[in-house]
Amino acid sequence: MKKSKDDANIRVYTKADLLKIFPFGRTKLQQLLTAGVLPVVKVGKAYLTSEAQIQRWLEENTGKEIYY
Repeated sequence: MKKSKDDANIRVYTKADLLKIFPFGRTKLQQLLTAGVLPVVKVGKAYLTSEAQIQRWLEENTGKEIYY
């Protein structure tokens, strides 16, 4: 598989990183992760995502209300 130049610049975010990014607590974050609302990949018990995925998700959901 051929890698692009951007592959080396991917920043992986963990659940701990997401807690620092979003303005809500651990319980709300867990609800969003469990429900599949946030764009993450679950590997074992760990949730992983990238800056690009979070940015895209925010852009796609701007102006919407998400309840959990």
